[in-house]
This record gives sequence, structure tokens and C-alpha cells, in this order.
Amino acid sequence: MNSGQNPPDASLPPIPNVVRSLLTWDDTSRALNDLIDRTERTLDVFDASLALQDWGSRARCEALQRAALVHHANIRILVVDGHFVSTQVPRLLNLLKAMGHRITIMVSDAHELPECSYAVADRQHFLFRPNSVHSQGTLNFGNAAKSMGYADSFHVLWEQGGQRIFPEVLGL
Repeated sequence: MNSGQNPPDASLPPIPNVVRSLLTWDDTSRALNDLIDRTERTLDVFDASLALQDWGSRARCEALQRAALVHHANIRILVVDGHFVSTQVPRLLNLLKAMGHRITIMVSDAHELPECSYAVADRQHFLFRPNSVHSQGTLNFGNAAKSMGYADSFHVLWEQGGQRIFPEVLGL
């Protein structure tokens, strides 16, 4: 076994170093689903508000729930503006309420924030998307050398703290 970590899912093929350019919102949404499906231990998401990419959709919440339940993944989501999360994604808030031991959403107090959104799974895979109305981005599987910079950046931002979002405080 691999020192107490969850074993890789045998139903998924090994992940070679794959880079995929994301040119449309559909490309980006599919890539995010692929990233969540491949998450085995940790998923760290940095986003301006979660207003893009269907974070409150049934499919996205089911994917997050599978990652948390099947792989026992810890999911941390860091946003700049929590208003959208607090008011527009009830499915995600219900998931947070039910799975608060695996999923944390926090509004960042960091002073210098990246100008892009990104997600990092297991420090091995990442999705990068500029914060703009354009969908262009990149998905990279199996390249820890590139993923670790995003993972380290997320860790620094997370450690700077912020206000956690608690569904109970919002009346759920």
C-alpha cells in the first residue's frame, strides 16, 4: 500500500502527462469534470466567485460528492467574493452542509490574489482559466512539476485565512 493514502482507482487508466487547451465553456466544464473525477485525495479550487462553470449544477455537485465519498477527498474552495456562493448555489450549500467534514468553502482575506481561476487535484493535475468572460484555459494531467506551483500558491492563500461559509448561518 502507499503509506496510508487511498489506493488509485483501478477503474481509471493511468494518467499520462496530458495537456489540453480549453477554447470553449463546454471544453472548460468537461475538463473540470474530468479533474474532479480524477481526484483521489485533495481538490483545491481558487475562483473569483464560482459564478462561472456551473458550480451549483446537479452534475457538478454530484461529482464533488463522489470525490468526497468514494475517494475520501478533501475539497477546499477559496473564493474572493462569497456573495454568489451565499445566494445562488443552493445545491452546493446543501452539499457543504451534508459533507462539511470533507468540503470547506472560504472567502479569502488575502491581500494579493491571482488574476486567474484554477483547480489542483492531488498536486498532480491542474486546470487554469483566466478570470474573464473568455473561456480559454488549460487542463494538465500528470505533471506535478507544473501543478505544484498552483498547489503551493493555493496553500499560501488558504493559510492567510478568511471567512468560512457555513450553510447554517445562511439559514439552511
